[in-house]
Amino acid sequence: MTTVDGNPKEAIRTVVDAEASNAEGPRSRDGAALPSRIKDMLPEMAVPALLVLTFVIFGILKPDLFLTWTNVKLTIGAQATTLLLAIAATITLRAGDFDLSVAGVMIFSAALVGVLYKGGMPPLLACLIALACGTAVGLVNSVFVVLVGLDSLIVSLGMFTLLGGITTYLSNSNLVTTIPLGLQTFANHRFLQLPLTVWIGWALAAVLWVVFEYTPLGRYLLFIGGNRAAGTLAGLRVNRLRLLSFVSGSFIAAVAGVLLAGSLGSVDPSSSSSYLLAPVTAAFLGTTCIQLGRFNIVGTLVGLYLLAFGITGLQLLGLQGWVTNVFNGVALILALAFSRYFEAIRSGQLTLRRRARAV
Repeated sequence: MTTVDGNPKEAIRTVVDAEASNAEGPRSRDGAALPSRIKDMLPEMAVPALLVLTFVIFGILKPDLFLTWTNVKLTIGAQATTLLLAIAATITLRAGDFDLSVAGVMIFSAALVGVLYKGGMPPLLACLIALACGTAVGLVNSVFVVLVGLDSLIVSLGMFTLLGGITTYLSNSNLVTTIPLGLQTFANHRFLQLPLTVWIGWALAAVLWVVFEYTPLGRYLLFIGGNRAAGTLAGLRVNRLRLLSFVSGSFIAAVAGVLLAGSLGSVDPSSSSSYLLAPVTAAFLGTTCIQLGRFNIVGTLVGLYLLAFGITGLQLLGLQGWVTNVFNGVALILALAFSRYFEAIRSGQLTLRRRARAV
């Protein structure tokens, strides 16, 4: 791979920036490229527009229930831990790998806090051990995926199942209710009427947005996620970056588990499956907006809240709990389809523009 002044990092920066600049098309002096740019932005704003449309539709159908601050804050608060899981999933997906075990890590870590505290361990130490054990899961995943070369989807799904069994064993198939009172107080503390967990999730999202958009690490993850072989030829430590993404994702999932235990005051050891689909769906929805074809934090947040408020609106209309799984499943399939469709359109546009420049 060609480098800039022998520097592979500058080559990667050039490739990523060129892709973004080429998407704008050639600019003329009279600004004729502006309508084309606006047209290109329409697919990127489709999901945010759908989120706004969700508020409009359900606001008309159920204005006394849906368009209330109570409904908004309850919906946002209910998605606090799912937000952390979606962020964790986005990190590994950006690096080109799947990690379906994050939901299992969360419930495992949450239950472990209660089990250790019940055994007489100090609350802070119990939380730290739960975080360490949850993070270690990401290390184990990376060993099998990165070093052994197994498929990340299969490994993480197997780990998800394994963690479910371990959690059931630790809790003896019972609801874990021995959660430290201090942790419950911390997790349920409210700032501006929203749980502290929500603010932690948003703060983490802001940090990762800066990392993804303005640091070399964010560019490297995007680069190896798109073309791992080219990343290796460019001199990147691809295996180390993939390992970092798995470990980071598991750590965030473990944090989500500790906060979940505190916010609920109890842990259902069999509840991990209910958190499996939404984070991945939100991440894939994020690739159909803001930055087409790229896993990005802002897109993940938009996708997550589209799912949350869409499901809430349907439930307010009288639909039962089954609508959650149906809505998430349909949204994931559509997100994959639209992501592929928009990516094909964008690739075709770039090819045509490059040919036009060559002519």
